[in-house]
Amino acid sequence: MENIFKKILIIHAGGIGDIIMFTPALKILKNNFPNSAVDIFIGYTPIAAEVLRGSEIINRILDFNFPKSNFFNKIRFIYKLRKEKYDLIIVASGVNPYKGSLLAFLIGGKNRVGEYKKSKCLFYTHQVKLNGNSHKIEANLNLLKSLGIKTGGRTPSLFFTIGNDDEKFAEEFIKKNNLRDKILIGFFPAVGSKQQFKKWPEENFIKLGKIVLDNFPKTAIIIFGSSDEKNLCLGIKDGIRRNFVFTANNSLKQAAALIDKCKVCVSSDCGLGHVASTTKTNLVIIFGSTIPERTGPVGPKVHIVEERCRYRYHDIFTPKYDMNKKHQCLRKITPEIVFNKIKEVLCK
Repeated sequence: MENIFKKILIIHAGGIGDIIMFTPALKILKNNFPNSAVDIFIGYTPIAAEVLRGSEIINRILDFNFPKSNFFNKIRFIYKLRKEKYDLIIVASGVNPYKGSLLAFLIGGKNRVGEYKKSKCLFYTHQVKLNGNSHKIEANLNLLKSLGIKTGGRTPSLFFTIGNDDEKFAEEFIKKNNLRDKILIGFFPAVGSKQQFKKWPEENFIKLGKIVLDNFPKTAIIIFGSSDEKNLCLGIKDGIRRNFVFTANNSLKQAAALIDKCKVCVSSDCGLGHVASTTKTNLVIIFGSTIPERTGPVGPKVHIVEERCRYRYHDIFTPKYDMNKKHQCLRKITPEIVFNKIKEVLCK
């Protein structure tokens, strides 16, 4: 089976968390075809490419911004990929089946694998009926099963590739801020600009920070966010009004290296939560309108705090979901509830 697929393309439209949830499938794919060149096209969230940049599994990352490109640039891009003559194209779970299958067909892969909803897609050669109740990790493994690839036994762990320079950055951050004798706790308050319905309220992070520092004076809090989220992070820092509260607006890989130094991280449902699940830190992640059984981080150090919402978001079955709706479910998860979970972890 090793020589069947010499050139493989993955088509992925998700964000940081979705890419991380695809990594077990990538490992199995590479284990079965160790001599194959595996390319991945990340077409909607270019920053998500950082998850795999530097990985030995991936041959090339194609982070062409498909939605923001004009028609002629899209055609040029597709024509460029056609010339690669891929033996296998896998369209990841969660990609629109009709758009994904058409794109795979236009690129010209000999074998084209993906999901379908109600009726099978004309352009796939191998396809799996989408099971909306399965976790995305399992859904992606099911795509490999359709090719006869065995995925049984222990599922490979998630991974996020960081380099020596990123680890040095984390060490220097700790040294510069005199944090060597502190227990580090990370806060991830930000979510995607179009996913504000996932966000645990800012005032809750402020109150939680005060409770943590009152009860564990040897801790320090690091608030993580990108440069676009700087004002949110600074607002929480100013609200806590204590020493040993820091903000980190760094690259995704630098953030991952620093997260690995934390004892506990507290997160809204966001990409950094999935990044944390690949590190040694304990992750306390807050769910309300989203479904952890479908898209939640997994791992032995993941602790989910959930208040089930009556109006739930599903990445496939709620295409007209009201992204601007304010949810009371997240407000029902109080700082005290989250602190009790943190205390469980710190006192083990």
